[in-house]
Amino acid sequence: VNVIIADCKLLLGMWQGIYFCEYDGPRNRQFYVKIIGDE
Repeated sequence: VNVIIADCKLLLGMWQGIYFCEYDGPRNRQFYVKIIGDE
């Protein structure tokens, strides 16, 4: 998934959002975020 961040804010449309949902029951999980800068 690619998401644009500008001026420290996510650039999402009015009805867009990002959700992390649990469908397999609660347990410990890890997820990673990689931020690549562009000037």
